[in-house]
Amino acid sequence: TDKLRQHDAGVLEIGLEYTDKNSIPPHQQSFQLSGYCTSECTRASLPPYGITIFASQLHTHLTGVRVWTQHLRGGVELPEVNRDNHYSQHFQEIRKLKHPVNVFPGDVLINTCDYQTIGRTNITLGGYAISDEMCVNYIHYYPKSNLEVCKSSVDTQYLRSYFEYMREREGQSTSTNASVKQNYLSIEWNPNRALFLDRFYQSSPLSMQCNQSSGDRFPGYWNGIPVPEIHFPLKTSKRNCSKT
Repeated sequence: TDKLRQHDAGVLEIGLEYTDKNSIPPHQQSFQLSGYCTSECTRASLPPYGITIFASQLHTHLTGVRVWTQHLRGGVELPEVNRDNHYSQHFQEIRKLKHPVNVFPGDVLINTCDYQTIGRTNITLGGYAISDEMCVNYIHYYPKSNLEVCKSSVDTQYLRSYFEYMREREGQSTSTNASVKQNYLSIEWNPNRALFLDRFYQSSPLSMQCNQSSGDRFPGYWNGIPVPEIHFPLKTSKRNCSKT
């Protein structure tokens, strides 16, 4: 065509890295994991005028039941980008947003997935297999930038300390010589250990994938990044579901 659109569009992956560092204990009615696109990454990668999100595809595997993406600016929570409170892996779609979302350098995007592992007898690892889990939002936006992946995982050094704690304080068969997968699978999970893992994920620093389209990371130090904080949560309005 000789009538090109003003902007090229791009797809940006946000959420959790495809790694077993963030995993889900068994027998959980609800266990949440969050992946972060931090202010450090958006500041290093987005153009000064920002980008506009016009569509979104939420994604988990078999145990995901809810997914949503929050948007922060300067610690202030803005309206959500997307949410599915009745998520089904059998009905995944690219949803055009009713209200496009502007994201500027320094903004934060948080993709959270709620999992249900009642019927599983051991930990569900993060990873590529359908029996593993993911937590991703494929964001469709314009104008296209060089940022292709903005995802996080728990910082590796802190995870090693967690496994050492489980061995020394909880008597578990974790080891500094074992892989992440082997360590998680060696833990005998109970409600207290699942709760401790949840709190560990919520408070531990992050390792970031702030990747260009080439696969290279943007310049910067991407380990030990603090978890973004929400200082002013979004005020939610009650739905009016009166009978007619």
